[in-house]
Amino acid sequence: MSSAGEDLWDEHFRDPVAAAARAQGLLEAETPPGPSDAAWAELVIAYHRLFYAARPAEAHDWLAQARTHFAQSNDRRGVLLADTGSARLMIFEQAVHPARERLLALYPEAEEILPPRDRFWVANALGAAYYFTDQIDEAIRYLHEALEMLRTIAPSPQLPAIMSNLAAALVTVGDYEPARELTQDALGLLSHYNNPQVLLFARATLAAALLGMGESNEALFAVDAMLDAAEAVPRRASQNNYCAVAAEIFAMHGHFAEAERCVATAKAIHDEYTGGFNEVHYRWAAAALATARESDTAAIDALLQTVAVADRIKHLPTLCKAHERLAQRYALLGRFEAAYRHQQEFIVAQTRRLANRASAKYYLLKIQHELRHATSELDRTERQRQETIALNRQLERLNGELQQKVAEVEELQARLAVEAMHDPLTQLFNRRYLDAVMPGLVASAARRGTPLALALIDLDHFKLVNDRFGHPAGDLVLKHIGRLFLTSLRLSDVFFRYGGEEFCVALPDTNGPATQKALTALAAKLREHTITWDGEHLRGITFSAGIAVYPENGETLADLIQSADRALYEAKRAGRNRVELAPIPAAERPRSKRQASSAA
Repeated sequence: MSSAGEDLWDEHFRDPVAAAARAQGLLEAETPPGPSDAAWAELVIAYHRLFYAARPAEAHDWLAQARTHFAQSNDRRGVLLADTGSARLMIFEQAVHPARERLLALYPEAEEILPPRDRFWVANALGAAYYFTDQIDEAIRYLHEALEMLRTIAPSPQLPAIMSNLAAALVTVGDYEPARELTQDALGLLSHYNNPQVLLFARATLAAALLGMGESNEALFAVDAMLDAAEAVPRRASQNNYCAVAAEIFAMHGHFAEAERCVATAKAIHDEYTGGFNEVHYRWAAAALATARESDTAAIDALLQTVAVADRIKHLPTLCKAHERLAQRYALLGRFEAAYRHQQEFIVAQTRRLANRASAKYYLLKIQHELRHATSELDRTERQRQETIALNRQLERLNGELQQKVAEVEELQARLAVEAMHDPLTQLFNRRYLDAVMPGLVASAARRGTPLALALIDLDHFKLVNDRFGHPAGDLVLKHIGRLFLTSLRLSDVFFRYGGEEFCVALPDTNGPATQKALTALAAKLREHTITWDGEHLRGITFSAGIAVYPENGETLADLIQSADRALYEAKRAGRNRVELAPIPAAERPRSKRQASSAA
């Protein structure tokens, strides 16, 4: 039967703040706890300081006290966990190689006596040790072992943490799709636990995976959610990665003020905590902003500083990105020798990165087949050996067929995911995606204090096209208009097919007059557009539009749609081929602190 202290230890990862407070209360109670309960309470406080407080070094004395008390009680479980915590602290303090050797020395005993929930901490720490010594394949191996340990027991709060850690290692070797799936699953599990630190880390990893897959708009949404979560988490040494991810994504989308804040936060964290990958994360955040906004000289200087740091600590993902961008910059300047040199360095770093990825995948495949190979050791006779060979061949064939089926299913799932969000005729986003994405855009505008415009667009007299030329001609016209809309505004603007010949567009960081100007230019472009059908040329297509702006015309999607629809009605009543702004109500809401407007 477990003691009160052991129960507290088992609870601590579920709600670290509450568990640490309970442990402190137990130690300060009028009736002192017994030696065993005191040791477990000290261990809870130590792990809380180590993983969730701003200064991990504060865990040192607590770990030492806990280990002394466990040793006096001859409690090997407690001693192993205290030693694991001390090794994890050594990683924070930059003594990574000694920490790794210490963990490897205690791992055999941990496998023998610790339950899976405790053994997880050892495997997870080993994964971190290998991660920070540039052996990502070994890091993935131990993180995968830790994940498998937790899968043998009932769902626990440790599970989303190790899933996020493994996903981060997969991002490091460029294996983005499984990293995205792991972080999405982890985020689903984290809704059941109070762990804002892991929530922030998981969202940063998801944003990095989406960026690696080329899904920049989705990455921007993930970054907005991540920064909302970051406000509730104390700043600590291990958070600098989210600043680098956010700065790169914001700079890519032209959100330079937000990117500057991320660079400033990254520098502040680096100045306070100089170890780990903090310097390379700060340098990359600054370089990402410089390459998006500064002159060639400033951008190249920032990238060269990043390369120097990343090369010193062997941070392959940043080496790859920085060398690739330097090669592109130098090529645009006509400095082809320098461009070639950095392209070669990019190839070297990328080759090492892919080698780690291949090694990790080989290990995972090896694990999957160990049980099958183990059966062949039961009998070494020639007949059974031949049977095993035959079975192996059959399994290889079945594995090949299964992999093909899995690939087909994944392709189908990807296609269905696209179809679920897109209108099949125009390839614009559909009404379902509008309902899904607008709350996030509204929340982002509210958090940043910027406007958000929403416009409804209705084609004028479109029924005449169907009546005169037939519905196939009408479908062709809608396809052309969809392509025109997709290519005429900014990357951050999101077009939707609202229904029939009616469309909707959301324009972040844009006020009413700027939106009216952008849509007026789009209307002129559409009038000049020529569509050929059955030997005839269709020109002069016009639309009417109504614009509503957050927060003046509403603070919800329903309010904005209603205001935009009334403005659209006024545009049609006034003769069509017009873009009308929804009026600001007499009882005007307080204006945003910052009114950012940018024409498309």
